[in-house]
Order: sequence, then structure tokens, then C-alpha cells
Amino acid sequence: MLKGVLLGFALFVSTAAGAEPLEYFLPGDAEYNAAIPTPAAVIGHEVGEWHITHDRLIRYMRVLAESSDRVMWRETGKTHEGRPLLLLAISSPENLARLDEIRERHLALSDPRRDAPATGGMPAVVWMGYSVHGNEPSGSNAAPVVAYHLAAAQDTWTRELLENTVILFDPSVNPDGLQRFATWANSHRGMTLVADRQSREHNEGWPSARTNHYWFDLNRDWLLLVHPESRARIAEFQRWRPNVLTDHHEMGTDQTFFFQPGVRSRQNPLFPARTFDLTKEIAEYHAAALDEIGSLYYSREGFDDFYLGKGSTYPDIQGAIGILFEQASSRGHLQESVNGDVAFSFTIRNQVVTSFSTLRAVKDKRAELLRWQREFYDAALRDGSRDAARGWVFGDDGDPVRAAHLVEILQAHGIEVHPLAGEVTVNEHTYRPGHAWVVPTAQPQYRLARGIFETRTEFGDNTFYDVSTWTLPLAFGLPYDELGRRFNTRLLGDDATVAPPAPLAEDALAYVFEWNSYFSPRAAHRLLTAGARVRVATAPFSADVDGERREFRAGSVVVPLGVQDDGMKAAVRDALETAAREDGVTVHALTTGFAPTGIDLGSPSMRTLEIPRVALIIGAGVSPYEAGEAWHLLDERFGMPVSLIERDALTRADLDRYTHIVMVDGRYADTDAAKLGDWVKAGGTLFVAKGAARWAAKEGIVEIEFAEDEKDKDAERRDYAHARPDSDLTLLRGAIFETDVDVTHPLAWGIARRSLPVFRDSPHVMQRPKNPYATVAKYTESPLLSGYSSDENAKRLAGTASVVALRVGSGTVVASADNLNFRGFWFGTNRVFLNTLYFSKVIRY
Repeated sequence: MLKGVLLGFALFVSTAAGAEPLEYFLPGDAEYNAAIPTPAAVIGHEVGEWHITHDRLIRYMRVLAESSDRVMWRETGKTHEGRPLLLLAISSPENLARLDEIRERHLALSDPRRDAPATGGMPAVVWMGYSVHGNEPSGSNAAPVVAYHLAAAQDTWTRELLENTVILFDPSVNPDGLQRFATWANSHRGMTLVADRQSREHNEGWPSARTNHYWFDLNRDWLLLVHPESRARIAEFQRWRPNVLTDHHEMGTDQTFFFQPGVRSRQNPLFPARTFDLTKEIAEYHAAALDEIGSLYYSREGFDDFYLGKGSTYPDIQGAIGILFEQASSRGHLQESVNGDVAFSFTIRNQVVTSFSTLRAVKDKRAELLRWQREFYDAALRDGSRDAARGWVFGDDGDPVRAAHLVEILQAHGIEVHPLAGEVTVNEHTYRPGHAWVVPTAQPQYRLARGIFETRTEFGDNTFYDVSTWTLPLAFGLPYDELGRRFNTRLLGDDATVAPPAPLAEDALAYVFEWNSYFSPRAAHRLLTAGARVRVATAPFSADVDGERREFRAGSVVVPLGVQDDGMKAAVRDALETAAREDGVTVHALTTGFAPTGIDLGSPSMRTLEIPRVALIIGAGVSPYEAGEAWHLLDERFGMPVSLIERDALTRADLDRYTHIVMVDGRYADTDAAKLGDWVKAGGTLFVAKGAARWAAKEGIVEIEFAEDEKDKDAERRDYAHARPDSDLTLLRGAIFETDVDVTHPLAWGIARRSLPVFRDSPHVMQRPKNPYATVAKYTESPLLSGYSSDENAKRLAGTASVVALRVGSGTVVASADNLNFRGFWFGTNRVFLNTLYFSKVIRY
């Protein structure tokens, strides 16, 4: 009797778990090779019964590659947390045996300068990418099912598919996020599933697993290449140039299922009409497949394809078809919705079904897709050759690091870049060999290059799902210009080589380097952490260096050897030689402390630098994106330790441990303002941005005024149908504005020009303070450089403050109306944020 009771209990638990058999997901009635393990045989549970963890997902993919001659395994890199980035190649055994040959022939389609290969027997190339957002897990949980079918199915259709396609299969675009979310969902799952959306399983803690290790949205990084996941992915994309790319996402639980083409007017105007038309034709396959299983969907509304740096748009600018899939999410294992309870297994099934509908479309349209890829690049080269411009030129602005990094990004995208071989002056900017580069328009990647360099302020449709501009040279703060038809293309040089820095003289009295390199703060940090005594010149001076008089600007870093502790001289030289190699600084040896002009090395105007001890406030209410951007910048890029302090823990925290506290955009209503204010007055530096700046002003920590939104006194009557478009028009979806920066201010040391582009997506308008010396950067009178802004918004910004620095007691508050570290690629304004950490103590006025 007892045995029967126990058996019944076990059956109840299994049924209550909501597991579906593998057949629920698989297409048709194909037979499968028994030698190929099913997902459950390897991962230990049925698909959808539990959220698959990344380690189990990778283990299954490795097993498939070992057991099937249709699957090849390739590790392309590692995430920040050391997890492998994987790309499988799935095709017929015959195709895999000549994979490099297929790839080379396929690449020839995207280079009009090469003879077009015959495409009669050429396979189409499909890239399938799952769950770039870690907490949108149905994609990566569908990946084992799709891979299993392709590896094991014995039906004729699958065999013909594999003969005619090469499938590049990325089962997890965001491994760190996927692992984080699987852990959350599984650890809060009961044996009896709970659909209540208020249950903890469906409500992640801060930050969500949408993001990667540093809380970045990797689906915005395809163009920017800030993270290893993106750099590895784009390297493979450019090695292959696929014909179709699928991008599997999730959306709100009360939705259904979305697939592109989306809204035609919200496509980037650089995309040919044929791209939209082909996407629409492929959409018919998705509709038929979802109709067959009775799933609801929509296709021609919502979402846009304007920003080029997303998974569904990056392919469209390169002769491919990018397809966005959005599945209503269960988030956990079962969640209530207006359409009934949404089961995790159901969300997975829809992703599986549309994976195969994509493959059906590609198989049927193989010849057309291959032909379109060639036509796309033929037209791109032709359009680039006829463009009114010869190309774009940009200079290093005295900072070789920012320029070199921009060149690296362009080349990673397959864009041709040439060093400038002769001096050119355009629009009052003079570009010189060794310090400037040219991107010609006459190249196959013309459309992508134009999308990176153009500025656009007028739009046919002003509704944006994402940013409205991303002009990279403006983001990098570099001078750049369009080159007219008169530009002599003989000034396009070959690859430039940079000589390694010479060893430092050992008989120097002091060493000095200017603060012009992007990585100058990293060089200073090397010295300070090595125990060196380091000073900064707060006024200009000159010195005789190698027989020539050289001027050094305020912000130059001086390391006098006579004041170093015993045994430190060799460590100082080692740190500086490393900085010269890795940080792009030019180190000069000085043989006297007497300056021909300006301040001497022993002057009181040579102020001592201290190691910044930084706390970053995080937690509920704080923007995880902007907190992650600050954390990534300091930790990963500059090697500085950052203490992550929960907002709610400030009351208990010992703030005296920190010299600087950073508060990014967010809600800080319950934060201990009095304690922060006392800490600032005692000598601390508080950096506050956007909502945090407004909060600090409201709480009386700093005296700053913000403009209130202007409301019409007389209410206007509008048709209800206009409500959504009207609300979108009033938003700032990310535009680039020009500021006038005071280059003499310590927070602007190292910035070469007064014109500094900033990225803005905030409604906060900060007034200039009464102190005439406190405004580090203000918006110009006609500030819009690129992107969408209503005339009213631009007028409201004109002349207002972007960054201010105010003395409060013995400390300093630096307030920014903008995000100076946006998405990790806004190199131009990073400088102001970093200078806050090193130079806030020298601000006197």
C-alpha cells in the first residue's frame, strides 16, 4: 500500500512540473538517428521543464558535434566571466568537408571587385542567434531542439535543406546573462508551477539578467563592439557575410508573437526597398507555420529598423536579411496573461517553429538570396563611386588612442580605411599624415560607412524604438569632414606602422607626459598604484626636451624622481615605459626643474595626485545600464577598483573609505541625502548625472536649478488615434548635441577643442549656476548636430549647462545633465568623467 502511495506522489510531481515531450516541439513526423542523443539525455531534464543553464547548453552542443557528422564545433572567444562563445556550423557532411572553400566562394558575392562565382550549387548561409537578452530565455532553450533535429532527422526535406544551406548556429548570444537568469528562474520554481505574476519567480532582482556581466544590452553593441561577445560575433559575421540572420527575443507576457518586416517607414533609409520586400516574403512562411499550430502573431506594426547596431538591422545594411522574433514571455515556467496562462514550453515551441519556417524560406529562396547579396554590393559600390563625396577624413586631435580605436572598429566591420598620405585642409580643419585617416566612399561597404559617418536631423518617420543617431567620429570627439570630389585619391596611403617608444633616459630629474591620450588616466593610475609620488601642473610650463623647446599644457603629469622613496626610481621607469607602450602617452625626460616659461617643477601650482577610491551607487531605482557603463569604464578599461554600494546600504556605509562617489541616473527618493551632504562638505567628490543631479539639487546637496517643463495653458484637443505618435515625438530617443567646453577647466584638461559633442536622451535641463567659473560645458545656441529633436527641445537646451562643478564646503559636486559614458563608446565625453576622479581636488573656484 505504501509503495503505491509513493508511486502516485512521484507521478503527481512529474505532471505538475508541466514538462512536454520532445515531440511537442519537433516539426513533422521525421525519424531520428538513434545514435544522436536527445537534449534530455544530456542536460538531465526535458526541454522547458527547467531553464537550461549555459554549461548544460554548451555540453549538449559539444555532444552533438561529437556524435553527428552534420555538426562542427567552433569556440570563437570568451565572455567577461570566462564562458565560451560558441558558433556551430551545421550542414551536410559533404559541405562541412569543404567548408573553407564554400566560405571563400560565398564571400566573393559581397565583393564586386572579384569575379562573381557561379551560384548554381552554392549553399545559402543562415545565421541563427538565440537570446541576446539573458532573461528572454525561450530562444536559447529552443536551440537544443533545433540543433537536435538538424543533426538527427532522417527525412528527405532535412537532408535537402542541409545540402543547400550552411547554418551558423549561436545557441546563446549572451552566456553570462542566460546563466544568471536560469539560476534565478530555477531557484524560485516550485514543484507545482505558479502562474501568479506577482510571485518572485517572475520578478527578478536588480539588475535583470537581460544584460551581460557589466549590465550592457548586447543587442545595442553590434556596431560599437565594446564587449568580447560582440567582437567575436562580428568577426565571424564578417568571415561569412550570411544571407539571413535570425534574432530571437521575448517581449511582454500579455503580447503574442512578432516577426518582421515591421513598419516600412521606420526602416533606415540606407536599406534598399528589396530588403524589406524579401523580409515580407519570408514572413509568409512564419505566418503559415504559426497558423498550423494555432499561435497568434503580428508582423506589420511596432518596432523599427533604424539603428544599425541591432541584431535585426546590422545584416540589412550588408546584403543580408535580418529577422527579429519577439515571443510573449513566461519569464519563469508559467505565467498568467490576458491570453491565458503562458507556459515556458509554449514560448519555446514558437521559437522552434519560426526557426524552421526561416529555414524553409531560405531553402526555397536560396538562388534569390544569393543573387540579392551580389546585387546589393554591386549597387553599393556603384552608389559609393557616384557619391558627391570622395569619402570622410578624420584626425586624431592629438590623441592617437581614440583615433586608433575608431580605425579598429571600422576595420572590424570590413570597412576600408587608409592613412592620409598628404596634408589636407577641409572646413578650417587641417589633417596631416600620421595623424589622420580616410574612409573612401568607393568601396563595397559604402552603405555601412555612410551610416557610421553621416549626420541626419530630418526624418520621414520620427518614431524611434532606439536612438536616432550614433555618428562614431562625434562620439569619439574627433574632428572629421566630408571630402569633396576634388580630393586626390593618391593621398590614400597604405597601412601605417608605428615605431615602438624608445627606452626612457635613466639620468632624468623628472618625467612628464601630457593628459591628451585617452588612456592618460590609466598611466597615472599605474604610477599611483606602484607607490610613486605624482603631480599635475595646474598651469602651463615649458621645458627643453632633446634640444627643443616644448610647451606643456595645464593637466600635464609630472613625476619628479628626487621625491620618490628609495628604490622607487626603477619602478617609476617601468610603469612609464609600460604606459608609453600600452596607454599611448609620450613620456619626456626633464633634466632641470627650472622652466624657461611658466611654472617650475617645484611650484605650488604643481598639485599632488591621489589614488581615487571610488564607490558606485547601485541597486533598485538606479539605471543598471548607466551604472554598468561607469563600472565597465573604470574596471575593465582603466583597471581601477570600484566598490559597488547598494543604494539602501548608504545609511550603514562608511563613506570615509571613498574619495569619490558616483551616482548615475535613477530614483533616489529614500537615499540618505544628509549623510552624503556631510561627506561632500568634509572633502569628498560627488558625481551626479541626470536624475541623480536633479535629486541632489532638490535635497540641497548642491545649488543647481533645473528648468521645469513648459505646459500650454489652454488644453489642445487631438484625435485619440494620434496619442501614441504624439507621445513618441516628444521623447528624446538619443541625439547628439554640441557643447562649448571650457578647455581651461580641470575637468576638461586634455580636450583639444572647445566644441565637444555629447549624447543626450534625458529631459533634464540644467541651468548654468551663478558661479561664472562653474560651468564646464554648456550647450551652444544651435546645439543639434545629429539625430531627432523637436525645435522646442533644441531651443530649451540652447545655452544651458551640460556639466557643472561646484565647491561645497571642502568638497566638490560635479553634476551632468547627460550620460558621459553612453553605451561604452562615447569616448569623447569619458574624459570629463575621468577627470572628475583625478582633478576634482584641484578645483578652487
